[in-house]
Amino acid sequence: MLDRANVIDEQFITRVSQVNFPAARSNTNPAQVKMDKKIAIELFDSQIKSRLLDLIARQLKEKGLSYYTIGSSGHEGNAVFGQVFRVSDMAFLHYRSGAFYLQRAKQASNCDGVRDILLSLVAAAADPIAGGRHKVFGSVTLSIPPQTSTIASHLPKALGAAISITRAKELGVLSKLPADSIILCSFGDASTNHASAQTTLNACSWIANQHYPLPLIFICEDNGMGISVPTPHNWIESSIRQRPCWHYLSCDGLNFFDVYLRAQEAEYLARIKSNRFFCT
Repeated sequence: MLDRANVIDEQFITRVSQVNFPAARSNTNPAQVKMDKKIAIELFDSQIKSRLLDLIARQLKEKGLSYYTIGSSGHEGNAVFGQVFRVSDMAFLHYRSGAFYLQRAKQASNCDGVRDILLSLVAAAADPIAGGRHKVFGSVTLSIPPQTSTIASHLPKALGAAISITRAKELGVLSKLPADSIILCSFGDASTNHASAQTTLNACSWIANQHYPLPLIFICEDNGMGISVPTPHNWIESSIRQRPCWHYLSCDGLNFFDVYLRAQEAEYLARIKSNRFFCT
């Protein structure tokens, strides 16, 4: 039997050993973003653990011990968002957000991100969010509502959560989310073509056009492929940047210093300016 997980891992190790990396698309470095060695190592640690959990998931499935897996390999750059944003910033996550989950878990003293994901993989009753019913990223402690892999279905919920922050302040209603919270929503490039995404993006423009505060950050992880179908070059930027009342930012997902820089900029705009953005 062909073990695809090991084949891919061997190819990865070979390319790293040969220093055969993709061409750099940015030159942002640690000094520019004032990132110390401890944070850089922590981010790398989360990225490596996410990749290893992908391999373990495949191995468990081959043994009949795991029932549903979607890997996060290739999306490890999202660990940065788990570092930059607060645990109280509710996150509606793309199903390839293993590194984000692991990095955010490090902000909570009573949370073991690796254990949480392993419990989810084997459908354990002790899984903190689904109780063994489904493999999802989710945690009450980490402010991560559980999401299925249904395309773009979490975008409308993220918009509703963002609106609720402002409405709670207007109505004087006690909210579990701090008044200066941000809502995060990550998804893949192909999802932007789904009706759920399009209606949400349009609604964001309409609401923002009414000058209504919307502390919401959409994070599109554009790897150029959606379910093995190529995404046209610059499609995400050209289809989003021109939308009314949006603030669009882009970064190099292969350079976590560049992601870190843009994430900090997005955080300032969302938390202080309460603008709308889109990151790729």
